[in-house]
Amino acid sequence: MKSLILSKFAGPMIRHGATVLGGWLMAEGIADEATTQAIVGGLTAAGGVGLSYLEKLIRA
Repeated sequence: MKSLILSKFAGPMIRHGATVLGGWLMAEGIADEATTQAIVGGLTAAGGVGLSYLEKLIRA
């Protein structure tokens, strides 16, 4: 059940949260498009790795 919550809820929340953060950074003029893409990509990748690790811990 916990892995289902991780895969169906936490993953999309991380992706959408990173996208919202990137949009805010661009709107405020803090980051340009290339920097925003790098930040969002990095957060999404780190979130995926973190969720994968948590899922393995739950299954063990």
